[in-house]
Amino acid sequence: MSTLLTVENLSKVYTLGGGMFAPPRELVALNDINLTVEKGETLAIVGESGCGKTTLGRSIIKAQPVTTGKVYYHQSEDKKVELTALDKRAMKPWRRDMRMIFQDPMSSLNPHMRVFDLVAEPLRVHRLAKGQELEDRVIDILARVGIAADAVGRYPYAFSGGQRQRIGIARALVLNPQLVIADEAVSALDVSIQAQVLNLLDDLKAELGLTYIFISHDLGVVNYIADRVVVMYLGHIVESAPTEQLFERPRHPYTEMLLEALPVADPTRRKGPSKELRGEIPYLGNRPVGCPFNTRCKYAADQCRAIKPELRAVNGTGQLVACHFAETLSLQGAYDDAPQKAFV
Repeated sequence: MSTLLTVENLSKVYTLGGGMFAPPRELVALNDINLTVEKGETLAIVGESGCGKTTLGRSIIKAQPVTTGKVYYHQSEDKKVELTALDKRAMKPWRRDMRMIFQDPMSSLNPHMRVFDLVAEPLRVHRLAKGQELEDRVIDILARVGIAADAVGRYPYAFSGGQRQRIGIARALVLNPQLVIADEAVSALDVSIQAQVLNLLDDLKAELGLTYIFISHDLGVVNYIADRVVVMYLGHIVESAPTEQLFERPRHPYTEMLLEALPVADPTRRKGPSKELRGEIPYLGNRPVGCPFNTRCKYAADQCRAIKPELRAVNGTGQLVACHFAETLSLQGAYDDAPQKAFV
């Protein structure tokens, strides 16, 4: 594989204005994020609400400004562009290559526009097609996602949630992008519809040569679709690993906790009963000293409460972990043997 995207030392800080007697406060949503996305892979970003995964996705495509750090898009092995250095006008051509699928298909689609115009709009904005060519491209991508040609004159309210998400996918893919960021793209759908949409995304990836960044809080979904997983907590990356390795042998206590809470239909494949997540995620304005997870970690020692661990490679595993005891802890994976796909 060749690298498609590189994120270097990316941070996002929100400043909350103070009053006459209170100084401004800073909320660190992303803290020194480093990662790479390989062409043709599905990289999942997981974590609880408030961990920074959506902020990271929006920062990558410059839907919001970053505080520090760089994002590089690799056109080829020897040519790349720094997206974070581009202004709005210079960024526009690159938005053809990087598209986003949103969580709620109803709120992401203009209810006053017909399906044809919703899907055609990106082509018109980028002036890539008109007339018969535009019509052909819209009909073709709608057919690929399972929306019939005779539905193009209807409005979003006339479709089910799964169909609306298919329209959102068509809108994202009509420009023939290289990278698609799916932000909780199936979390608003029923489980049976989730499976259909995930299968569709997987088929389109193979058919169109796509690369996905798949943002989710649901490890069951991630296990089905992802090649590699990045686990985030309080704006930090705490673990990164190939999916199978992460489910078999997590190296960070937070990953273990997420896997413990993973519901599985077949109880014979569990090492133990599913559990509730321990404690509550701390407020961003009052971060713990040392390891950001130490207030909820059952393995925390004095070192964890004083020194923040660096994200580092665990020898011979292909995993990156930010834990002082990654090499010595024996953490429980999701299953007794190799993880199974949650959807069919």
